[in-house]
Amino acid sequence: MAGLAANVPGLIWLTANKGPLFIVAGILLAVAAFMKWRARNAPCPIDPAQARACMRMRRIGTVILSIAIVTYLVGGFFAFFAADLLL
Repeated sequence: MAGLAANVPGLIWLTANKGPLFIVAGILLAVAAFMKWRARNAPCPIDPAQARACMRMRRIGTVILSIAIVTYLVGGFFAFFAADLLL
């Protein structure tokens, strides 16, 4: 742990400020989800190849956003609740 703290100088700051960090990350994820929801009916290009690429990128974006939200929830659980429940 000492070697990790010595090689990653911001690690101590991150652990000391995990509450505000999780709040900011949650707000940014909520904004990203809102923007994705708002653009759900945006038109794709008329060209078939570009339309396929557009739809593929929408699906990939949804998967990435979903993984980010799940990671955020798992990280929040372990950062704030797991120690109280498991110890």
